[in-house]
Amino acid sequence: MVRRRWRIAAFVVAAILVEAATYRVASLIVHRERPGVPRLDHLPANQSFPSGHVAASLAVYGGLALLVTSATRERGRGAAIAAWVLALLLVAVVASSRMYRGMHHPLDVASGLLIGSGAIVVAVLAARASGVAAERRERR
Repeated sequence: MVRRRWRIAAFVVAAILVEAATYRVASLIVHRERPGVPRLDHLPANQSFPSGHVAASLAVYGGLALLVTSATRERGRGAAIAAWVLALLLVAVVASSRMYRGMHHPLDVASGLLIGSGAIVVAVLAARASGVAAERRERR
């Protein structure tokens, strides 16, 4: 049971690490100014591409929804549906608020969604590979 919980924690951490690394590399390669609109805050605004907030929110909330889905598979779909609706709603709020505040262009938000989705996919593949390796070790 401890090993299973370790893999769950590793899944969440892996999704966040993949997202953060991908965001950092993309922001170093692509230099894009923030939108030329009045901003609602006076934070230092450097580059716009990609939206790290959107990528991180999708990686975290989507990853957690995926964990809820896998944990409640046998008990019904109500909790899984609620988790996904809440996750997607939170990501939509983050995405729209980043554009509303003048911090990102729509393409920046779309790239953040792509990075967050990719981070979840990489974390799922790593978790599955870890599970297969653990099963092989137990068979020996």
